[in-house]
Amino acid sequence: MAVVTRNPRETRISEKGSRGVKEALLAGPASGSNRFTVRRISLDPDGCTARTSFDRATVYYVLQGRITLSHQDGELDLLSPGDTAVLHSEEVHHLHNIDKLEAVILKVASQ
Repeated sequence: MAVVTRNPRETRISEKGSRGVKEALLAGPASGSNRFTVRRISLDPDGCTARTSFDRATVYYVLQGRITLSHQDGELDLLSPGDTAVLHSEEVHHLHNIDKLEAVILKVASQ
């Protein structure tokens, strides 16, 4: 049976090193998704996530805006709407909105 999530609550993220980040849980274990978690990340203009890594593979899909994906080795990837980035577990990175409008990204992580 399908589980539908409507109007997920957006939460402002205040981790050290991040600014202008909001996140909404779209699907996860609480909604019956035991294999992956889906979140919508919104970045204000010049907003960025904290430098982080995850213990599972993660996929970012850009819906709106232009962002840079910064890797631990200093390499930068420019991502625009429709672009996808796949990160392996433990890959240190952060996202930065370089647009004058809000950027919106889907984050899908395996469980």
